[in-house]
Amino acid sequence: MSDLTSLLAQGPQPTLTKAAIEQARSTETAKDFEAVFLTQFVDEMMKTAGETAFGGKDQAEMWRSFMSEAVAKHLVEQGGLGLAGSVEQMMEAYTSAAKPQTPVERSGT
Repeated sequence: MSDLTSLLAQGPQPTLTKAAIEQARSTETAKDFEAVFLTQFVDEMMKTAGETAFGGKDQAEMWRSFMSEAVAKHLVEQGGLGLAGSVEQMMEAYTSAAKPQTPVERSGT
């Protein structure tokens, strides 16, 4: 109940527009894509460390995949390689090109 009281005390909250929600989804999707890419990249790098760094063969495979994913997510949180930004721009260009334009938007007036 105290959560509700604190929310009421803060006053009305602005609602998110559909465009803001779509932008947030695009950003999150682009970051997820970069994380998947980096997970594969880091996993291949960690294979060169050998099995002894992570225990036996079975343990090495399991821990390497967990570690690769954690490192990749951390890299993305820290800015990553910049891949997410490029992917997001491409997604935005693709979705804006797919939306039908009104006659006013086509004529440029």
